[in-house]
Amino acid sequence: MSHAHEQPHLDNDHEDPDGWATWAIGIGGSFLLVATVAIACGIYYRAATTEAFGKSVNIRYEQRDLVRDAQRAVLLEAAHWVSHQDPNTGEEVNRLVLPINDAMNIIVGNEN
Repeated sequence: MSHAHEQPHLDNDHEDPDGWATWAIGIGGSFLLVATVAIACGIYYRAATTEAFGKSVNIRYEQRDLVRDAQRAVLLEAAHWVSHQDPNTGEEVNRLVLPINDAMNIIVGNEN
Protein backbone atom coordinates (compact mmCIF):
# COMPACT_ATOMS: atom_id res chain seq x y z
CA MET A 1 0.00 0.00 0.00
CA SER A 2 1.42 3.25 -0.95
CA HIS A 3 0.49 6.63 0.36
CA ALA A 4 0.64 9.81 -1.52
CA HIS A 5 3.00 12.33 -0.06
CA GLU A 6 0.51 15.12 -0.57
CA GLN A 7 -1.05 16.81 2.40
CA PRO A 8 -4.69 17.33 1.56
CA HIS A 9 -5.44 19.62 4.52
CA LEU A 10 -3.00 22.20 3.20
CA ASP A 11 -4.73 22.53 -0.14
CA ASN A 12 -7.12 25.19 1.12
CA ASP A 13 -4.60 26.91 3.35
CA HIS A 14 -4.99 30.69 3.63
CA GLU A 15 -2.54 33.34 4.55
CA ASP A 16 -2.13 34.64 8.11
CA PRO A 17 -4.64 37.29 9.24
CA ASP A 18 -3.79 40.91 8.73
CA GLY A 19 -1.33 42.15 11.36
CA TRP A 20 -3.08 45.48 11.92
CA ALA A 21 -6.40 43.78 12.61
CA THR A 22 -4.74 41.53 15.19
CA TRP A 23 -3.13 44.51 16.91
CA ALA A 24 -6.38 46.49 16.84
CA ILE A 25 -8.36 43.64 18.41
CA GLY A 26 -5.65 43.11 21.07
CA ILE A 27 -5.41 46.80 22.00
CA GLY A 28 -9.20 47.23 21.95
CA GLY A 29 -9.64 44.18 24.17
CA SER A 30 -7.01 45.50 26.57
CA PHE A 31 -8.77 48.88 26.85
CA LEU A 32 -12.10 47.13 27.37
CA LEU A 33 -10.59 44.98 30.15
CA VAL A 34 -8.98 47.98 31.88
CA ALA A 35 -12.21 50.01 31.65
CA THR A 36 -14.26 47.13 33.06
CA VAL A 37 -11.88 46.67 36.01
CA ALA A 38 -11.78 50.43 36.69
CA ILE A 39 -15.57 50.71 36.70
CA ALA A 40 -15.88 47.67 38.99
CA CYS A 41 -13.30 49.16 41.39
CA GLY A 42 -15.12 52.49 41.39
CA ILE A 43 -18.42 50.82 42.24
CA TYR A 44 -16.79 48.78 45.01
CA TYR A 45 -14.96 51.71 46.64
CA ARG A 46 -17.99 53.98 46.43
CA ALA A 47 -20.08 51.36 48.23
CA ALA A 48 -17.31 50.83 50.80
CA THR A 49 -16.95 54.54 51.60
CA THR A 50 -20.72 54.99 51.82
CA GLU A 51 -20.90 52.07 54.24
CA ALA A 52 -17.95 53.40 56.26
CA PHE A 53 -19.58 56.84 56.48
CA GLY A 54 -22.80 55.29 57.70
CA LYS A 55 -21.05 53.15 60.28
CA SER A 56 -18.50 55.55 61.74
CA VAL A 57 -19.65 59.14 61.26
CA ASN A 58 -23.34 58.77 62.01
CA ILE A 59 -22.74 56.58 65.04
CA ARG A 60 -20.09 58.93 66.38
CA TYR A 61 -22.49 61.90 66.28
CA GLU A 62 -25.24 59.81 67.78
CA GLN A 63 -23.01 58.76 70.69
CA ARG A 64 -21.86 62.35 71.16
CA ASP A 65 -25.46 63.53 71.39
CA LEU A 66 -26.29 60.81 73.90
CA VAL A 67 -23.31 61.78 76.09
CA ARG A 68 -24.22 65.46 75.87
CA ASP A 69 -27.83 64.75 76.85
CA ALA A 70 -26.70 62.62 79.78
CA GLN A 71 -24.34 65.36 80.98
CA ARG A 72 -27.10 67.95 80.67
CA ALA A 73 -29.44 65.76 82.73
CA VAL A 74 -26.81 65.38 85.46
CA LEU A 75 -26.23 69.14 85.49
CA LEU A 76 -29.91 69.90 85.85
CA GLU A 77 -30.26 67.29 88.58
CA ALA A 78 -27.39 68.48 90.82
CA ALA A 79 -27.28 72.18 89.98
CA HIS A 80 -29.33 74.94 91.52
CA TRP A 81 -29.64 78.67 91.07
CA VAL A 82 -28.42 81.08 93.74
CA SER A 83 -29.50 84.72 93.83
CA HIS A 84 -27.54 87.40 95.64
CA GLN A 85 -27.26 91.15 95.49
CA ASP A 86 -24.06 92.76 94.22
CA PRO A 87 -22.93 95.26 96.91
CA ASN A 88 -21.23 97.61 94.40
CA THR A 89 -24.03 98.03 91.90
CA GLY A 90 -27.02 96.89 93.93
CA GLU A 91 -28.18 94.55 91.14
CA GLU A 92 -29.45 91.06 91.80
CA VAL A 93 -27.15 88.40 90.31
CA ASN A 94 -28.26 84.84 89.54
CA ARG A 95 -25.61 82.12 89.39
CA LEU A 96 -25.83 78.43 88.62
CA VAL A 97 -24.10 76.50 91.39
CA LEU A 98 -22.83 72.97 90.91
CA PRO A 99 -20.85 70.99 93.49
CA ILE A 100 -17.22 70.60 92.39
CA ASN A 101 -17.25 66.82 92.75
CA ASP A 102 -20.24 66.56 90.43
CA ALA A 103 -18.56 68.88 87.92
CA MET A 104 -15.38 66.78 87.94
CA ASN A 105 -17.33 63.57 87.48
CA ILE A 106 -19.25 65.02 84.56
CA ILE A 107 -16.03 66.16 82.86
CA VAL A 108 -14.31 62.81 83.41
CA GLY A 109 -17.38 60.95 82.22
CA ASN A 110 -18.37 59.28 85.50
CA GLU A 111 -21.92 60.51 85.56
CA ASN A 112 -23.52 59.84 88.94
